[in-house]
Amino acid sequence: MVTYDTAGGADFYKADLHVHTPGSYDYDDSDAEPEDLIERFEEEGIELVAVTDHNTVEYYEPLREAAEDSNVTVLPGVEITTGQSGEHQIHMTAIFPPEEADSLVPFLHEIGITEEPEHAIADVTIPNICEKTKEYGGLPILAHIDAHAGADYELEDRNNPTRQNVFDKEKVAALEVVVEDTAEDFEDFAHIRSSDSHSLADIGERYTFVKMDSPSFEGLRTAFADPTSRLSLTEEPTTHPSVDGLLAHNGFLQERNLQFNKNLNCLIGGKGTGKSTVIEHIRYALDIEPRSDGIKEDYNALIENTLRPDGSVELIVTASNGDQYRITRDYDERPEIERLSADSSGSPQEVDIPIEQFKAEFFDVEIHSQRELIELARDQIDQLDLLDSYFDITDELETRKDIKQNIRAKNREMADLREEVSSLKAEEERFEALQQQVEVMEQKGVGEYVEGQEEWEQERAAISNLIEDVETVEQAASSLSLADQISTTDIDDGPNADLLDEADETISELKSELAELEEELEDTVDEGRREIEDIRQRWNEENEQREDEHEALADEIEEEIGVDIEEFFDKKAALEDLRGVSEELEAKKEELATAKEEKTDLLENLQAARQNLSDARNEGIEALNTHLGNVRVALHSQSNRREYTDWINHVLEGSGVWTEHKEQITEAIDPPKLADIVRNNDTEALTEIADVTPTTAENFVTHDDLNEQLTKLELFEIHDRPVIELNDGGWKDLSEMSDGQQCTALLSIAMIERDVPLIIDQPEDMLDNKFIFTDVVDIIRSIKQDRQVVAATHNANIPILGDAEQIVVMRSNGRAGFYRDCGSIDDEAIKSLAQEILEGGELAFQRRREMYRLAI
Repeated sequence: MVTYDTAGGADFYKADLHVHTPGSYDYDDSDAEPEDLIERFEEEGIELVAVTDHNTVEYYEPLREAAEDSNVTVLPGVEITTGQSGEHQIHMTAIFPPEEADSLVPFLHEIGITEEPEHAIADVTIPNICEKTKEYGGLPILAHIDAHAGADYELEDRNNPTRQNVFDKEKVAALEVVVEDTAEDFEDFAHIRSSDSHSLADIGERYTFVKMDSPSFEGLRTAFADPTSRLSLTEEPTTHPSVDGLLAHNGFLQERNLQFNKNLNCLIGGKGTGKSTVIEHIRYALDIEPRSDGIKEDYNALIENTLRPDGSVELIVTASNGDQYRITRDYDERPEIERLSADSSGSPQEVDIPIEQFKAEFFDVEIHSQRELIELARDQIDQLDLLDSYFDITDELETRKDIKQNIRAKNREMADLREEVSSLKAEEERFEALQQQVEVMEQKGVGEYVEGQEEWEQERAAISNLIEDVETVEQAASSLSLADQISTTDIDDGPNADLLDEADETISELKSELAELEEELEDTVDEGRREIEDIRQRWNEENEQREDEHEALADEIEEEIGVDIEEFFDKKAALEDLRGVSEELEAKKEELATAKEEKTDLLENLQAARQNLSDARNEGIEALNTHLGNVRVALHSQSNRREYTDWINHVLEGSGVWTEHKEQITEAIDPPKLADIVRNNDTEALTEIADVTPTTAENFVTHDDLNEQLTKLELFEIHDRPVIELNDGGWKDLSEMSDGQQCTALLSIAMIERDVPLIIDQPEDMLDNKFIFTDVVDIIRSIKQDRQVVAATHNANIPILGDAEQIVVMRSNGRAGFYRDCGSIDDEAIKSLAQEILEGGELAFQRRREMYRLAI
């Protein structure tokens, strides 16, 4: 279990906000003690309770005292019988901050509750009760609206003016429903469900989940102000992946284990307090380098300044399967991974895989450093990479990768075959030359002196072949290990142990016999090889005797016919060695032709794989566009030649080919075709297709650096080109937008809901503040329940209007960064710091008040 040094921010707590006690005249368990109720709350996991007895507040104090040593927070409240009614008088509840508990009897008197609770009826209208409740700092709620004495049940006619006055969202803080589906008819209101328990057994029958920093009246009030973010009638387990904690050692950040929330986290603080350091430490732990070189430079400098020489980062993460991992990375070292979900020993388990594989299989994040979006707007390949992260194109990418590997292997095979063909051609030419030379010698009559020489050369070759064959068999025999391929059962006890022992004994004997046979085989082959070598030795002796006889006549032969007999013997021997070279050459040529056909097929498969990848991207983009609103994305398949052109320009530096001609060539000819042209030295095709001069073509195809990289050229990608447009009074391409509009478009894409945490440093940079208020906040609020967001920010709209579950307030003394405080805005200290630190803090709170029409 990981322990953290900071609070974790807001979370859902189980609340029952309409609870009766023995203080109500109609409570079934009238003899129950306050401690009995607290015990039942704890049994049901309820951590926030509002005491709402009928027309009385007398039982609040005994229940509060009983809860002091428990995990239950008790709020004062009351269920009010109003004078407005249908068949029954309409009930409502009012919940108050604990500090107002002593004021509630006067409050009841002000609304006309002065008699015994059982018969008391308020003498003012529901709207008046709501207003009075707010004057006392409370939250007015229409109770069990879809049941007896509920406002919806009793006032069925929706055109009834009384009903319209009662269901006033500016006066009523929330509606209590009995049936969950009723809430759908009142979308403009906050909704709760409560037990309305009149006995110990009823406690926990219905409840509400309230997201708060901790159970409190302020937390409840904040939740009513922002119900879509903070209220839930059903438990919503958070199973999405998340960054859970960060701990830095020996660096700029203080050594405290910072806890992140599963939802929206905002790092706030002045310049230099360490907000960006937190973001980049997460990046460093996971070894995710920025896409652009400029951002990469800044990132490397920050890591060096905050961790060098012996700093380290520990990152705690939860994968989508619920397993928790610790990733530790020392400065200038590779990350190390441990699985924290304990095995039977309770100890962490080392995960011995590279971080790249871990990110691919278990956990990854989408991370954008400060200014990275504007850099992204300038590079279409980086934009494509961003889009790819949203699509399930693993199979298409793997297929393309496999085909490329097969082409590389095929090129290596063809290179070997070309070398063999070239070597065999040289041998064939030598064979033909030797044939002519031997024929000339034979025409001079040397055959009369060396009768049978051809037969002797055939015997020599035959014996050599025998020796080679026997040596091959000898090598195979020595590598045999048949006995090792059989194993015993290794079962010591069992229901048939005697039979298994017998089988093991048989196997042992068999292994022993096989070992003996293998040894005997080796000896037999060795003996055969030695005998053949002895025969070769005896043949050599016979041949040497014959050659000695010829050599004795050598001078006579050369004098009579002008032929050097030793030279003749050498040429004949060489000729015999080369016999069959033409057939071997033809076979290799056929192999090379087959390999070329196979490579052609592979190149066609590669093109098909590239098209399949483009099609898969288009399918993903079509789905993506349904979520983007004022942004849309299109794809131009295999049309981005920028990287291809840049590479050709770089490789052909010093070639004498002008830049404009290189660009003409890359624009006109795809990489596989261009590689083929260069490989075949086809200057004519290059001249014709690219409309360049013969001199340019010659300089191009003969350039050494290019010829050394033909496989790379052949496989070079012409990337798909994304087209990103923003609707700003008409659709505008990314290249036509201002920096702010470019960031707006890319941020809209980055913030789409997906199954990886989104970590972003100052997303408001380069953005129009209106867009942050109208779009970014809405997007964050829509995704944060199912996708963790971590943002460093100085703009108040994101944490305040986005309702950040965890606000981390940072400070610095110039030498180190500190986590000053952590929590949600229902924590008064956090609220005060946010207003003090953030740009537009007071305005953001004012906007929040306007949005929810509730004082916060």
